[in-house]
Amino acid sequence: MKDIKSTGKQGKQRFRETVKLVDILDESGVPLRGAALFRANVMRQMSTQKMMKEFLGSASSTIGQGLEDAARGINRTIGIERIWDSVNKTINDRYLSEYDLRLSDNDMKRFWESKKQAKLEKEVGSAQMFAVAAVMKKFNLAANKRSYEKFLKDHIDLTGLDPEDYKAKKGEKFNEYLSRVQKFAEYTDDEVLNSAINKALRSGIGVKNIFI
Repeated sequence: MKDIKSTGKQGKQRFRETVKLVDILDESGVPLRGAALFRANVMRQMSTQKMMKEFLGSASSTIGQGLEDAARGINRTIGIERIWDSVNKTINDRYLSEYDLRLSDNDMKRFWESKKQAKLEKEVGSAQMFAVAAVMKKFNLAANKRSYEKFLKDHIDLTGLDPEDYKAKKGEKFNEYLSRVQKFAEYTDDEVLNSAINKALRSGIGVKNIFI
């Protein structure tokens, strides 16, 4: 990292071209001298270079497409961005398309970085958590009474219902409010998914903390 950070600084080469001798002990603990010390230092530097090459050759170690053996047009490292593009496409195609839902790459990035992602997975399972998060994003669902009451008014047909039946009551806890009015809410046509969404909301997970 020191060599990489020095790139571009006037008078500093990017990588060391000569071997800098450091003291090395033999198997019996005696310091090496002369040619033996030089050979040991060469091997030490070669080992470091090998580890660096293996790191830079890893598919996930670079941001964009890597350039291993670029002269021959061989790109072995595809870069972390392309890996995540593939992961996001799989999630959208496998878990969200059946509900006509979608999360953008930016939403997905914020979802994975959220501290609540692991809690959501524990609450509703690894397969359903993506759909739950996508519904929360679609309707801007936050785990509080004010947000939920707004959702009901904006997205649910409450014609003919007494406003007091679904209006948040002063002093009523959110869990109590949700239990009382969730019968009015149909986020999707899937009752199992609807139940998972309510479970997540009840545990305090909403759009404000699942997409940081």
